[in-house]
Amino acid sequence: MKSAEIWAAVVAIVIGGPLVYVFARAMAEGQVRTREAPMRAILGDQAYEALASGDRSEMNYMGDDRRAPDFSLPDKDGHHWRLEDHRGKVVIMNFWSITCRPCVEEMPTLIELADMLEGRDDVEVVTVTVDESWSQVASLFPRDTSLKVLFDPEKEVVRGRFGTRLYPETWFIDPDGIIRLRVDGPRDWSSPVILDLIGALK
Repeated sequence: MKSAEIWAAVVAIVIGGPLVYVFARAMAEGQVRTREAPMRAILGDQAYEALASGDRSEMNYMGDDRRAPDFSLPDKDGHHWRLEDHRGKVVIMNFWSITCRPCVEEMPTLIELADMLEGRDDVEVVTVTVDESWSQVASLFPRDTSLKVLFDPEKEVVRGRFGTRLYPETWFIDPDGIIRLRVDGPRDWSSPVILDLIGALK
């Protein structure tokens, strides 16, 4: 091999090696950012960074080490819905009350999310109200709503099992029954980023 060719090969290795490394690192960081993006969009960068670094928060939760407690509650028709029966699905569960103004304001976006996901067998959207009966809350829902509404007037599940005291509060439970995310306060649940989050939890 001629010396010019040797030098060309050395230069290619010296310059190309770092470029390959930089490219590979950028690709890896891009994949991480893609996975993080939905949670960052929902929680905000500051809350996400704090939770990701292990800080505890009264406002939100993010993790993979807490199993959701099983429960069974009646829906508007008196049929019981049990969490354990939906293992294998992502369950999006919202706690609320008709007396909570932010809850009422965000409810149309939960209805829209349930409509968007209707027909999918890998996701379940359910709301749990601490109100007494369907007659108290029916005015918020279209007649043919696909959003499952459960009732817990004694707060045995909402407060007793999940510890919720302020509404609205929304929980994301993965197909293995692990709580992956808890979001306190209202959000626009019809945003396309929610579909990305569902995909990330599967």
